Amino acid sequence: MIRPFNCVAIFMVLGLFLAPWASAGDLTPEYLIGRWVIDDQNCSSPDSEYVEFRENATFESTRTGKAEIVGFWELNEDILALHMVTSLAYFDDIHQAMADFQGQYHYFPGKLIIFNTDQNSFEAFGVIGDVIERTTAVRCQ
Repeated sequence: MIRPFNCVAIFMVLGLFLAPWASAGDLTPEYLIGRWVIDDQNCSSPDSEYVEFRENATFESTRTGKAEIVGFWELNEDILALHMVTSLAYFDDIHQAMADFQGQYHYFPGKLIIFNTDQNSFEAFGVIGDVIERTTAVRCQ
């Protein structure tokens, strides 16, 4: 009697930990289409970072109404692949010397695992360029 109880308890505990991952496998590209606010969770703030995923597999990351990063995206199960282009000159808040990079654009890839999905939010963890990132995204209505 104790042995079957132990097996059931183990499966229940594993189910709690694996449930977010299992739901992420059901993701479709249609889920991502739309405008998302990153980390800030305030869709009305002009200073928040936004990402808009479009039906044609392009995306745009904006802050203060201007595109910082543009590129292409692909969702394969729970892995979001990003192909991004940006100019260091855009990030003028880093340092004035970045103005020398005007007109120069750089490509960098990203791969994120999406988990803890909800109808209007998700978490992601992965590598963007050479930086490990963890983020939360909330859908803007």
